[in-house]
Amino acid sequence: MKERIAHLIGEEQSKKLFCNTFHSFCINVLREWDHRVGLELNFSIYEQEDQEAIIVSILDEFRYDTKKRQVLDDINKLIMTVNEIFVLNDSEQAAREYLFRLKQNNAISLDELLTRTLELMRQDDIAAYYRNQYKYVYVDEFQDTDNVQMDIIQSMNPENLFVVGDDYQAIYGFRGANVQNILDFPKKYQNCEVIKLERNYRSTAPIVEAANTLIKQNKNRTDKKLVNNRDGEPIELVEAPLTVEEEAHYVVATIHYHVQSGGKLSDIAILARTNGQLEMIKDKLTEGKLAAMLVNKNADPLKRTDIKKLINFMSLVVNPKDEKALRSCINFPANRMTDLEKATLLSKPNWSSERPLDVMRTDGSHRVQDFVRIIDDLRDLAQFNNGITTSYFDFDAYVAMREAAYAIGLKTFYKENCLQNRIDDMLAALRYVKHWCQQQEAAGERNNIEAFLKWLRIRDVQDYYRKDEDAVQLLTVLGSKGLEFDTVILVGMNQGTFPSKRTVDMEEERRLMYVAVTRAKRRLILTRAREIRLFGKKTFQPLRSQFISEMRLGDLVSH
Repeated sequence: MKERIAHLIGEEQSKKLFCNTFHSFCINVLREWDHRVGLELNFSIYEQEDQEAIIVSILDEFRYDTKKRQVLDDINKLIMTVNEIFVLNDSEQAAREYLFRLKQNNAISLDELLTRTLELMRQDDIAAYYRNQYKYVYVDEFQDTDNVQMDIIQSMNPENLFVVGDDYQAIYGFRGANVQNILDFPKKYQNCEVIKLERNYRSTAPIVEAANTLIKQNKNRTDKKLVNNRDGEPIELVEAPLTVEEEAHYVVATIHYHVQSGGKLSDIAILARTNGQLEMIKDKLTEGKLAAMLVNKNADPLKRTDIKKLINFMSLVVNPKDEKALRSCINFPANRMTDLEKATLLSKPNWSSERPLDVMRTDGSHRVQDFVRIIDDLRDLAQFNNGITTSYFDFDAYVAMREAAYAIGLKTFYKENCLQNRIDDMLAALRYVKHWCQQQEAAGERNNIEAFLKWLRIRDVQDYYRKDEDAVQLLTVLGSKGLEFDTVILVGMNQGTFPSKRTVDMEEERRLMYVAVTRAKRRLILTRAREIRLFGKKTFQPLRSQFISEMRLGDLVSH
């Protein structure tokens, strides 16, 4: 979006804009007002798996008789309410211990980014500060906002509010998004002007008509109809003669023909309801020597085990109170601390202001003290260029990662142990981070190590998509939102697969199908297997997806 704005108003002017996600806005607010919520500037952000690991540790340590889910619910209640009542049940005690540990670690969870920001925005002086700073507030993808995000907007109460969204593409209900925010907006802001954008500039008329016909089945929606008069090929329905394997073979043959006809691999996206459906197709494409990219977190070069440990090491340099990061990297790449030392050094009752590194600095073994010294050296590291001195915290994330890897001797360790694959992983990660730094710099955004570490926690699956590589893109429908492709092949169009047999809200599932259909610009192919193998020799014949008939495609001649 910022790149597009730059073309309209100029690069320098666009750099002055705040153009980012809700979570990024919350990070900015918390960095400005951290003292009011008990944080320090270089706080860490914990993902859900970090959060759950801490809760499990607490339940084991104190032997509380409760469930992880209940503790998570009580954590949210404690954050949003001032509760001074004496704690009686195990779940509330675990929740309080969790919040205490996060405060010790100078950390905050992803959910708390929003709730703590709302807590701040409900303070009159802070709300007035941002109301004066941002006279105009524009919210994109408004259909995906949740209740807390809506409360933040209302607490800010900007002088001019402009929201854009499409309730037909509201697919994040499982994350807490509330489609009623966009449906009820004219009721909350009764003097607002509503503008319907009904011309579709992406897809051909057959694709647009199918999408319109599908979404009409939803009762809870706005009244609008997309139009596009651009002629195009009819939507294709392919029912493989027998199995899922044959469905995959058809996909590969179609792509081969596309390439032989002069098309690019990156023109094609293969979409599926779940990641598991894409694995076999990816294997078949590899066998057919067709470049393909699975766009999901598993393909992320920063998710390799060693890279995650290096990132945790950098997190510890930035936030020396982050005990979770310390436990992850203390024995990386080689062992420095025994289990006995962990049990003693990492459970001291009287931590100093920078727990637990201060204790390790004085009471640890030589190897442990060397580790702390490396951290101290990085924190004190400075470079002098063109009369300007910059510290480690001012380095861009690429330089910071490279320096951190050098400081702990990663390259030497890998070479001595003949771990060329780990060196390759490290180079891939560095390339990825360098690309991120260049993007941030071009957009006028911060690209230092602290900004990078926080961005890592708030990025979405779309951030793994690389449009500059000529490869077939394999994505879940959920991960394809916001993207577009010349040709879309939507596999697994069987009842129980799409829509999923686990569907709770059929209207949201139908909106997910609407998103899938409208990713295609020119050609849309739907495929399904007539027979699916179960365990052993058992098979069953699934029904066609109900969405096929809802789009009035049931009479198509399948092939």
